[in-house]
Amino acid sequence: MYKLLIVDDEKIVIEGLKSAINWEEHQIGTVETASDGQEAFQCIINNPPHIVLADIQMPGLNGLDLIQKVKKIHPDIVFIIISGYTEFDYAKRALKLEAADYLVKPIELDEIVSAVKKGIIKYEKMKVEKENNDQIQKYQMELEEKHVLDLILGRNIDNFEVSNKFKGWKILIAGFKSTTWKNNIEKDGQGIVNRLKMPFEERGYETFIYIIEDFIVIMYANSIQKEVQDYFLIEFSSLLQHELNVAPIIGVSNTYYDSSSIRQSYQEAKEAFQIGIYLNQLVTHYKDLEKINNTVGNEIIDKIDHYFQKNKFNLDKINLLIHDIFSYSIENMLSPVKSKYLYFKLVNYIFEYVQHEFELEIESILGNEYQLYEELNRLQSIEEISHWIENLVNKIFDYVNDNRVSYKDKLILDVKSYLQKNFNQSIILDEIAEGFHISPPYLSSLFSKKVGMTIFEYITNIRINKAKELLRTTNYKILDICNEVGYKDPKYFNQVFKKQVDLTPSQYRSEHLIRNK
Repeated sequence: MYKLLIVDDEKIVIEGLKSAINWEEHQIGTVETASDGQEAFQCIINNPPHIVLADIQMPGLNGLDLIQKVKKIHPDIVFIIISGYTEFDYAKRALKLEAADYLVKPIELDEIVSAVKKGIIKYEKMKVEKENNDQIQKYQMELEEKHVLDLILGRNIDNFEVSNKFKGWKILIAGFKSTTWKNNIEKDGQGIVNRLKMPFEERGYETFIYIIEDFIVIMYANSIQKEVQDYFLIEFSSLLQHELNVAPIIGVSNTYYDSSSIRQSYQEAKEAFQIGIYLNQLVTHYKDLEKINNTVGNEIIDKIDHYFQKNKFNLDKINLLIHDIFSYSIENMLSPVKSKYLYFKLVNYIFEYVQHEFELEIESILGNEYQLYEELNRLQSIEEISHWIENLVNKIFDYVNDNRVSYKDKLILDVKSYLQKNFNQSIILDEIAEGFHISPPYLSSLFSKKVGMTIFEYITNIRINKAKELLRTTNYKILDICNEVGYKDPKYFNQVFKKQVDLTPSQYRSEHLIRNK
């Protein structure tokens, strides 16, 4: 049933139209009235109807002006105009304002009914068009969100550019020293993400929010070619703390203007975040790190970079590098912030090297990473820092030497690494064995013995865990996720997922979704 509003400054006309027609027979469940245009406008604001039947000549606000005013707020309301005039200009303007009909007095009741029926048809047509447009817009937004996420993660997306309406954008990474924030996300992920978007959208930014690793990653873009302003980041950090009950550390990239820089922007935000953790800063901008780089001196930065690009992890050489940083800091009278920045880069490289080369989590050797940064930050003198890092390096070497793997263990580590990188491809045991120059039966037996599961059970775990991550953190269709994790048959994917997780993919997503659409 539909709601009809009748607007006329003659009470007799209103009463006649309201009572002379059995409106329920014509799908009109509610009939309201107004005696002038201003009263009608207030009625529409308070309780919008589907159809408005309005006289063109009324004091204050005439019928045509009423349409124009209402259409700015409720473009889906259908208007039918009644007039005592046949002038072409009135009819032309009514048609331009998309009135469903233009009736000239005197009017028969069946003309009114016919016009209202025409209005209902027009309303339903507009409703369907709006739903279709909304669906298209939703699909386009989801597709764009997917592409942005792919670009952040370094996946190659051919022939894709972030919408040209974005004239300047940044990536912000928010991380936390505690993992308790994830509990809040799981309880009210949709609501939290919507509220996190508000400070950005209120300032005209298009916003994409993702949960990647242990970070909240936000790409925010505006449509005006100017530097993206960050004056609201303090307010945003307070909102994050309120929503997640833990204080955030925020890293912000430089401003970029083309999609080829999205991956670089993400890496910049991540590095800025890591420095923020190290220096215990609420907000750190990558542009500030570049300033430190420029004032510290490229030669020492290059020496640190090149060491980890060209050298094996050698105790004598890395201790020599630590001594070089110490000497450089003294000779150039670096401030504590600048010297700590150099040592932080070194520590961060060590972490990444150990994790990559030996598949060791730094926590297993040195404890919590955040606590380690805080411990380093509390040190007062350059001598203290140098000794502290030397002790840290010695501790890592002792651990690595005590736990150095055998040939068989290294082989299994390499096979696992291969599977983790290629899990979404067709996995054939004979091809893997040939690639590692061993027989398939030996590889199968050794893997099962060392890992405690078969190669294909291991692949299934990787695929299902990746599928769970995509279901939680993206808007991908389940069919797309199926293909993304290496399954060609959706039915089989559903069976495997249900067996592993005890939920279907759809059920898992509905219970664990943590990102706004």
